Amino acid sequence: MATLEALIKDSVELHCIADTSLAAACSGGVDSGLVTTLAKRFRPEMTAYVVDPGIGHSEADDAERTASQAHVPLNRVPVDKDRFLDLWPKTIWHLESDGWHASHVCLLALAEQCRADGIKVLLTGEGADELFGGYDWQEASLKLWRPWSWPRRLFLSKRSLTRKFERQRHAPFRTSIAGGHAWDRNVVLRALSPELNFLQAKIFDRLEPVTPLGDRAFLGCCLHDMYSHLQDLLNRHDRLSMAASVELRVPFLENRLIDFAIHLPRRHKYRQKQGKWLLKKVAEKHIPLQNVRARKNGFQVSANFTAGTESLLHGGFLRDAMKWPASSVADLIDLARRDQASRLRLVGMELFLRLHAGGQSTGHLTEALHAAVA
Repeated sequence: MATLEALIKDSVELHCIADTSLAAACSGGVDSGLVTTLAKRFRPEMTAYVVDPGIGHSEADDAERTASQAHVPLNRVPVDKDRFLDLWPKTIWHLESDGWHASHVCLLALAEQCRADGIKVLLTGEGADELFGGYDWQEASLKLWRPWSWPRRLFLSKRSLTRKFERQRHAPFRTSIAGGHAWDRNVVLRALSPELNFLQAKIFDRLEPVTPLGDRAFLGCCLHDMYSHLQDLLNRHDRLSMAASVELRVPFLENRLIDFAIHLPRRHKYRQKQGKWLLKKVAEKHIPLQNVRARKNGFQVSANFTAGTESLLHGGFLRDAMKWPASSVADLIDLARRDQASRLRLVGMELFLRLHAGGQSTGHLTEALHAAVA
């Protein structure tokens, strides 16, 4: 634990070197909270920022708890419904994709506020979940291999286990598209980037010396997330922060820290049904225990922010591009009305096409969004 703590401190100190104003994005979780608290030692004047949607799930209270203990001033960046709709087209323009998650809009809002306050460098906690096993699908990958664990393997013949192994090794992780229960959020990524799906089996095979199979799958899934999930996340965050001329720095992604983390055994990453076990032990010394022990929650905003925007799909560019029949359009609009994730994806694709195929401006689309929800 002392080695990990020293590595994190060294990396945070390195990333605090700047001849300009610096702040931290503090969501109240373990990763950003630890970065915020340690950075205070090297930049006593620093401040922190958190997005506060006002309604729905807000991380602001957790962030306030961490910042207060670390004696770091916390700036809440309000993002209400109007602000969200104002920034949604701009987010899609800068991402050059459909901006499928509400957090993208909120990150742009945070970056713009930082820039307005004169902040040019922002520290974040990205990379910790991939390195130390903080995602629920990594835990699910471990459980996928339970039939080979003791004593469950006693109830299956060796021949049956061998056949099952040969099938499953080609889809070793919970995020594998070749598996029978692939997670929907990864389907498009895997379909458009088949090399990432094939990489899963290659990583799993390279980890053959690791036993038991559940540990092998867990560690392999963490490694694969470095190539897939993290790569995509960093690209999106870099685009959105630089849209406001703010540089994001990620202290967890330092060479020595990466090398240390990827060589940790599973029991130091996932233990007692808890991900990021070792990292949380370090965090207990620096941030409030309530935040360390809190259940991991992804960033969310109220579904009310985008309710009604599905009406843009009527007679839109997406319908023509996909050549959907009228009956399918009606069904998809109904789906978007009922399900926030589908609404963000479908309306985001419509906005993307209107921007890049229709030549419409972000300002024009902002007006259209406000009119749709009026």
